[in-house]
Amino acid sequence: MKKFILIDGNALVHRCYHAVPKTLTAPDGSPVNAVYGFTSILLGILEVEKPDYLATAWDMKGPTFRDVIYTEYKATRNKTDDDLIVQFPRVREVLDALSIPVFEKEGLEADDYLGIVSELVETGHPDVATLIVTGDKDAFQLVRGNTIVVSPVSGYTKVIRYDRQAVKDKMGVWPEQVPDFKGLCGDNSDNIPGVMGIGEKTAVKLLAEWGTVENLYAHLEEVQPERVRELLRAEQDKAGLYKKVATILREDGLEFDLEQSRVHTFDMDLARKVFSGFSFKTLLGRLEKLNKPWEQQREEEKQWSLF
Repeated sequence: MKKFILIDGNALVHRCYHAVPKTLTAPDGSPVNAVYGFTSILLGILEVEKPDYLATAWDMKGPTFRDVIYTEYKATRNKTDDDLIVQFPRVREVLDALSIPVFEKEGLEADDYLGIVSELVETGHPDVATLIVTGDKDAFQLVRGNTIVVSPVSGYTKVIRYDRQAVKDKMGVWPEQVPDFKGLCGDNSDNIPGVMGIGEKTAVKLLAEWGTVENLYAHLEEVQPERVRELLRAEQDKAGLYKKVATILREDGLEFDLEQSRVHTFDMDLARKVFSGFSFKTLLGRLEKLNKPWEQQREEEKQWSLF
């Protein structure tokens, strides 16, 4: 089976910024610790997974549909450090040099592109396995069939792979129940409060019995104990709203060509220039090693194109 890697760009860059020493700088003195960490993990993915296809998904500035329906969405998050903000364009330089597609659109979060693209591959390419690389548990709801989530723990030398059972073991609910779970007990990282008084254990128990928030409320009068039933009744409208906020989109009319994500179709001379400009000597050595079979593949395809 062929393999498609879909990277949550924002989540990975933020993770690397806090994991790699901030003293790491480019020759001009500007910070590149997040760029270095991201590029190292990117190369680790290519070395370990040996994917046929690879792409990245990104957030864009500006409000999303979630901000429209719930104005407190992510309101408690800290302001992004200036030293991190200036590194995002440099991460893009690396991606451009390696011809790795970047998916982004106003009004959508990176998570939504993870959902939309993985859905298109899941339904349109049954011979392709999708690995979503992210440290964000929101993506657990996308796990199904040939799609799993991979969370880096230490670079890409140690990772945790989440299939359906692993998600259930981790959260207590199945992937498709993750939005329901957050609708009931909330998610502090996104400033989703959930139903007041309903904790994780109660949410897991309720969903094990009723499956979804909608079915739970359809049978509200049967819910026991009475204390839980009254807590749910008091915030019935909010539970559905919070679930909607926590749900990743699967459809958006996006046109997607998997072949544009092939990993070997890039200009090695440009990549050398970019890596050298950042003084990423060790990383360039790793790329050179990866490039040897790709270079031969590019040459063979060039010869075939002459016929």
